[in-house]
Amino acid sequence: MTQRPLLDHLSLSSLKLIAAIEREGSLSRAAASLHIVPSAASRRISQLEAATGTALLNRTARGVELTPAGRSVARYARSMMGDVEALDAELRNLRAGITGNIGLVASISAIVQHLPQDLASFLREYPSIKVDLAEHTSADIVELLRQERADIGVFVADGEVAGLSMQPYRAEKLVVILPVDHRLAGRKSLRFEQLLDEEWVALPPGTALASRIEAEALRRGATLRSRIQVKGMDSASRMVQCGLGIGLLPQASLEQQARFPDLASVPLDEPWAQRVSYLAISARKEPSAATQALLRALGTGPVDAKT
Repeated sequence: MTQRPLLDHLSLSSLKLIAAIEREGSLSRAAASLHIVPSAASRRISQLEAATGTALLNRTARGVELTPAGRSVARYARSMMGDVEALDAELRNLRAGITGNIGLVASISAIVQHLPQDLASFLREYPSIKVDLAEHTSADIVELLRQERADIGVFVADGEVAGLSMQPYRAEKLVVILPVDHRLAGRKSLRFEQLLDEEWVALPPGTALASRIEAEALRRGATLRSRIQVKGMDSASRMVQCGLGIGLLPQASLEQQARFPDLASVPLDEPWAQRVSYLAISARKEPSAATQALLRALGTGPVDAKT
């Protein structure tokens, strides 16, 4: 008689029980965590042992422990339950009309400027796609894309980055932000050299703008003084408004923030004051249809320093 394959003997409830025994270290505690009585749990294990032809538990006067075979079953049980949970989530999304999920990672600069409007337009056109947006520094975005832990990244770069496929997204201008009564607030433009002796409101390390400011200062043999560091552009504007220093921000970000009546902005007169943010994906990973749709939608905007 042909032996039935092991899969025919397995059930999710039995696999969950094995994984629970490994987690709890006790048959009775595992049964309690699954809301079944210990005798029923013991029968399930016995049936699974009969199906596999090997002992899965060592039963002693002090309790039970998994055998090497039991640990193998538990390892595969965890993996299979993860797959089932992922399937359940995908089916729920399909029932809700969501046919694609996109992991989007973006710099704070992109998030406070253009992304909200662009994503709103995209999701109106593609209501069956879900976008999971997370904020990261530009350096972290590059690594997440290289490790294929995100589908699309939006970040500022000076050009191509190894391991990524990139296309321009938006261009932006940097402006100096100062308290409205600052001695430099009335200038038509400012060079970076004029700012070296000022107190600065620092942006988080790892962001493209913070790295650029530090590099430009070092290139001039200077170290900028800072009394406070903030996490976001809105916070930077607020700190500058209160007289805690000066800062550099993209001009468009000021337009997206709440109005700060005591804040002045002056264009920065440097070649690097005009910078480009990029859309990027892993060069090794074939993008899904949903990812391609979002890339097309985001890539249609104007790449213009005036935007």
